[in-house]
Amino acid sequence: MGLYYARIMMTPEGLLMVAIADEEVIDKAVRDEERGLQIIVSREFYGERVIDELEAIRLIEEADVLVLAGDRIVSKAIELGYVHPDSILEVKGLKHVQVFKFMY
Repeated sequence: MGLYYARIMMTPEGLLMVAIADEEVIDKAVRDEERGLQIIVSREFYGERVIDELEAIRLIEEADVLVLAGDRIVSKAIELGYVHPDSILEVKGLKHVQVFKFMY
């Protein structure tokens, strides 16, 4: 079990947005020229603070909007029921997903 980098933000609409990345993918950039896709996991975006898995789970559950990068955090969001496996963008082994929770 490793650590994560996380940033917590409020959107202009007042929604809680949380970005979390596995520590091992921070500062990683991958590109798939064929599909025209690129994922950049910058420390500037994700690197506000380092958290453990329990804090990551709490943030996933509380957030209105999620931006997740890395196999461990994406797998955890699947396990918690917030991400469907078909919604994951994967570029050269790096997983990324965005989640918007809607209230009815």
